[in-house]
Amino acid sequence: MTQVVLKQFKFTVFLILVNFSLSMKTQAETPPFVLNNTHKVQMKSEWTGHEHELVIYLPDSYENSPEKHYPVLYFTDAYWDMPLLHSIYGQLTYDNVLPELIMVGFSYPGEDVNYGDLRSRDLSPTRVSAANIKSGQGPEFLTFIEKTVIPYMQSEYRVDAKDRALAGSSMGGLFVLYAMYEKPNLFKRYIAISPAAGWDNRYLFDRDDRYAATHKTLQVRLFLSYGTDEYEPFREPIIALQKKLATRNYDEFALLNFAIEGERHSGVKSEGYSRGLRWIFQNIAPHGPSGLEREIQSGAE
Repeated sequence: MTQVVLKQFKFTVFLILVNFSLSMKTQAETPPFVLNNTHKVQMKSEWTGHEHELVIYLPDSYENSPEKHYPVLYFTDAYWDMPLLHSIYGQLTYDNVLPELIMVGFSYPGEDVNYGDLRSRDLSPTRVSAANIKSGQGPEFLTFIEKTVIPYMQSEYRVDAKDRALAGSSMGGLFVLYAMYEKPNLFKRYIAISPAAGWDNRYLFDRDDRYAATHKTLQVRLFLSYGTDEYEPFREPIIALQKKLATRNYDEFALLNFAIEGERHSGVKSEGYSRGLRWIFQNIAPHGPSGLEREIQSGAE
């Protein structure tokens, strides 16, 4: 009896080992899930002194349309948001409400990267404390984008050098608005989703006042949004900034203030990017039926 039990035990262990081995082999042979048409470019910046990574998306037509040049969407936090934007972009182009774009997301190379610290360092325009070394390098990061990233994209890819957009959420939204005031001609379209408008004693309010004191024109399209269920001390400065900008009479300034109903701070991204992309590119949106309409009409023929 004992011998029979022992044989059964050995056979069970054998099956477990075989199944484990087959499982590991299947995992090793299964290709990882990747986002179509995306690749990474790593570069060290002489302006920031740090390593950066670009996550670049090229539209489906890029390879077979050698004469075509594309508007470019630059955006922050690609390590989190490239999958989201990749999906939203596919939906909007299928619906034929968004032109084909090249998308360039800002990221950082390496494993186990502390994205929170790095984004706080690079996306903030001011240092909130002399002891806080993880803030205030926004000016250097913007220079890196202007002097290194944009020239690189123009030399290596078929981009429309006259049509660039900049987008970001939270700290990324703060950086977007800082860039709009600091380099108003560098980009012509902006998406700021739930920007950190209370940063450094409402720095953006003072920056807008200083800009208005010396400029009558702000030739950009700006989508500025927040979530109605966001933490109130974070939400209220955004609402106040929306109201402030709505009273400005900048020439050639197109503004859409938007409230995303029922969303908190992270949930605003999906609707914010979907609506923001449609609106900032509205004046160059394609004409014609949506993908669904074309499929239904094709099936009816």
